[in-house]
Amino acid sequence: MATYLVVIGKTNTGYSAHCPDVLGCAVTGKTVEAVVRRMKAALQFHFEGMAEDGDPIPKPSGTASYEQVVNDLDAEQYLIAHVQVDTKQFARAATGR
Repeated sequence: MATYLVVIGKTNTGYSAHCPDVLGCAVTGKTVEAVVRRMKAALQFHFEGMAEDGDPIPKPSGTASYEQVVNDLDAEQYLIAHVQVDTKQFARAATGR
């Protein structure tokens, strides 16, 4: 399992989220719980596509990314979470194993 950082921001209609380690992967939802659930599904879908294309799956950058994000965020507008994704299945698919 790999653990990915998720940055969640409040919007006029709910919440939006993105994963700094996986460019282009973002979701929205009415609740924080919905956004976290959708982000996990979005990451899995994103990684499936990357594996089909033969692209490497991005590795989480770990605590260093948390420190950077926390330093840059307005704590009143954003929060951080994390999701775990089994990336081994995608690595096998990308290499054809």
